[in-house]
Amino acid sequence: MLTGFWPPSHTEREDLSTLGITLCTVDPEDSGITMRLARFVETLEYRDLDLAVTTATKEVILDTLGACYAGTPTGPGNRILEYVATFDGDAAAVVGRPDSSIAHMAALANGTTAHALDVDDGHRGASAHPGSAVIPAALALAEKHDIDGKSLVTAVVAWYEAMVPTAVAVQTSHRERGFHATATTGCFGAAAAASSVLQLDAREIAHALGLGGTQAGGLFEFLEKGSMAKRFHPGRAAMAGVVAAELAASGFDGPDTIIEGSDGFATAFADECDFSPFDRLGDLFAVTESYLKPYPCCRHIYGPIDAVLDLRANGIDPSAVTSISVETYRSAAYHDNKRIDNLLDAQMSLPYGVAVAFVTRDASLDAFDPTNAERDDVAALMQRVSVYATDEMEAKYPETRPATVVVETEDGKRHERLIEHPRGAAESPLTSEEVSAKFRDLSSASLDREEPHAVIDAVLHLETKQSVSELTALL
Repeated sequence: MLTGFWPPSHTEREDLSTLGITLCTVDPEDSGITMRLARFVETLEYRDLDLAVTTATKEVILDTLGACYAGTPTGPGNRILEYVATFDGDAAAVVGRPDSSIAHMAALANGTTAHALDVDDGHRGASAHPGSAVIPAALALAEKHDIDGKSLVTAVVAWYEAMVPTAVAVQTSHRERGFHATATTGCFGAAAAASSVLQLDAREIAHALGLGGTQAGGLFEFLEKGSMAKRFHPGRAAMAGVVAAELAASGFDGPDTIIEGSDGFATAFADECDFSPFDRLGDLFAVTESYLKPYPCCRHIYGPIDAVLDLRANGIDPSAVTSISVETYRSAAYHDNKRIDNLLDAQMSLPYGVAVAFVTRDASLDAFDPTNAERDDVAALMQRVSVYATDEMEAKYPETRPATVVVETEDGKRHERLIEHPRGAAESPLTSEEVSAKFRDLSSASLDREEPHAVIDAVLHLETKQSVSELTALL
């Protein structure tokens, strides 16, 4: 029997092993992971980045800013902005608002609005949204300390290299224990980005990572009732990173073994872990593996949506559909909710996404208006959707995001599509024109006709800016 203390004793570990439970343990050879990451962040320079990396980084910055604009008029957006407005300060821009704020509160605001509509970027292996968690932290401190565009780009690359390996190391156990990696590992990424902006040395960066990691938290309980907590998660992570880096810069120390320690993040937040992603820092920069979202919903739903849009384009009448079967991996199969009471319910429901896309031939933000669930045709089709997790699909995840969709019709015909790399993935990326078009669409309610072009131009030419304020002045 377990004593209630953690970590378990050797005998208790053997007892757990007989039950088929694999504990997340740290191999002595893996010691020093936090310091290894800190040294990488310290030595990373803009000249280390090739054109593919800098282009991907600027596109994800633009995408995140667009998501901020889209999120400002939402319920969670309005509430977080009203809260932040109660704090005096002019250090950093709050996207979509004329007033600035103190840096960590600007990061909180922009991180929350960026995730308010689930249109922000993500990373497949991490099962997280890096952009909304970390770009607000980097941008806030970059403006406060008046750094140049190249330094901002470098800082954003650094945060991907901190957040993504940390998340990959603990997935999928982390998710299965109820943790939201955007919130938890976002604290590491934000701390790394903020440390890069402040030009901290490796020891200070390790302390910042320690202080960021000790603030990690964020639970998937938001799925139960469509809570705004999901939107708050990346904002809180961004805020945590700013505070962590600024404290570390002042001499406030943190645990420099926060990732790999016996009571560190991996052990506390996962039952299984694999630190090998940290062996590849900078080999293939994680920012180039980010996906940009063409649809405003959970990424786990993209494959099924791609499949039904393809089948719909081939002329299948929704009224003739008798059943839709979706075979996918476990993390996606969790999203089988058919009760749609609010926007989050719609965005996190695989049956709803499949049904509304099939009926309307659309998966835009308008399609995810939860009132569409009250349409007779959408409601009827949603009830005909069945979702299954299979070993075959699970074996392909997370290297791919696979889904096989089978549509059966009244004439007895069976129509099948397999999607492994949904639109927006690194293997099926949006074009640069599509990225800019998405920004214009997301910012259209906030910016006048010519203003989006100025922001797009400033972001895509960040390397020429002597001060990040040349960009933030436009926001």
